[in-house]
Amino acid sequence: MKTGKSFALTLAITLVCLIMGIIIAWQYGSVKANTQVASFEKKRVSELAEDILQERSNNEKLQQRIEELQLELAAFNNEESVGRDATDQLRKDVKAARVMAGLETVKGSGLLIVLDAEGDLIIEDRHMLELINELRASDVQAISINDERIVATSEIRKAGRYLMVNGHQLVTPYVVKAIGDPLKMENSLRLLGGILEKFTLYKFKVQLTQEDSLIIPAVRDDGTVLRTDLLTPIEP
Repeated sequence: MKTGKSFALTLAITLVCLIMGIIIAWQYGSVKANTQVASFEKKRVSELAEDILQERSNNEKLQQRIEELQLELAAFNNEESVGRDATDQLRKDVKAARVMAGLETVKGSGLLIVLDAEGDLIIEDRHMLELINELRASDVQAISINDERIVATSEIRKAGRYLMVNGHQLVTPYVVKAIGDPLKMENSLRLLGGILEKFTLYKFKVQLTQEDSLIIPAVRDDGTVLRTDLLTPIEP
């Protein structure tokens, strides 16, 4: 009887110890797992913090590079603007020089003069030169005869009953266009004893008209009027 009770007690103690051991082992495993999880989370947080710091550093470098590029772009645009302004000014200077040389078609207010002669009368080169010189004396800025632009090197000479201007034969009536102050030019031509009075004595037909818009073409750029092949510029 005592042996049976002793066995039961021993079995009960064994079961209790076994259960306690299982509980302790489970708790230990749970604590260990939690510790590992905590360690992993701590490590992960640390890595994330390092990643964030690295990204912040990268962003700061990128922002600095962006600012540098913006400064370079602003400098480039400024240089481009200066270069463009210089180019535009150069283009304007070249245009002005071409206008002065007679290489550009121009327009403006001025005087339209139609000069004609009938029968055996002939308008000679000296008559036309007198007219051109009188216009030049009244500050004319552009002249043409039958749309032949008159420039510094233009030649006007007699060829039979006709005139040769810039190497081209012109026939009457001679239409002279003169851009300038129309009133000033007409007054100059109508002076007592002036060119118009002479033309009247020569029995030439002359018609003057003040125009608001005359178009004078550019000189023919074929090398016959403006020749520079024998000219060598001197460097300053």
